[in-house]
Amino acid sequence: KHPPVLGSQDAPITIVEVGDYQCHMCKKWFEETRPQLIENYIVTGKVNLVFIDMPFLGHDSTPASEATYCADDQGKYWEYHTMLFRFQQEIDDGWANADRLQAFALNLGLDIEQFDKCMKNDDHKSLVNINMKKAKTDFGANSTPTFVIVNTAGDTKKIVGAHPYSTFEQVINSLL
Repeated sequence: KHPPVLGSQDAPITIVEVGDYQCHMCKKWFEETRPQLIENYIVTGKVNLVFIDMPFLGHDSTPASEATYCADDQGKYWEYHTMLFRFQQEIDDGWANADRLQAFALNLGLDIEQFDKCMKNDDHKSLVNINMKKAKTDFGANSTPTFVIVNTAGDTKKIVGAHPYSTFEQVINSLL
């Protein structure tokens, strides 16, 4: 079940995005590059996307990551993921504190008691910690965003930073 996949499970290429919900360059990529990738590659079944949490920028980063998985328990992972990037502000300025995370859940129509219980019990903290380790060891990320693009043959390319769509287009086409 984890990590949630955006797009077809059977897509020949997977983009692994390593990110932090408080990362400004992650938000820039989310707004400027991701929509075109979704339109041209994910919707068409050529690519899927997974997000691996690397919450290191501030103390609200880990709870923000945990909240996406509490939302996932109710089938709204990507909606919550989108909400976090859409409303991102400055690191630890309160935009992703506990009250705001709950407000996002309410806004998405989640069962708030279930969400609150999930957050209070740290149901997904271990998953977030596992992802943090994976980001560094498996994907060699030491900054966000870092992208690892893999095809079914196991060919891998890495892109570090919020590159424009054209960079991704070139790499994806070289791996198809």
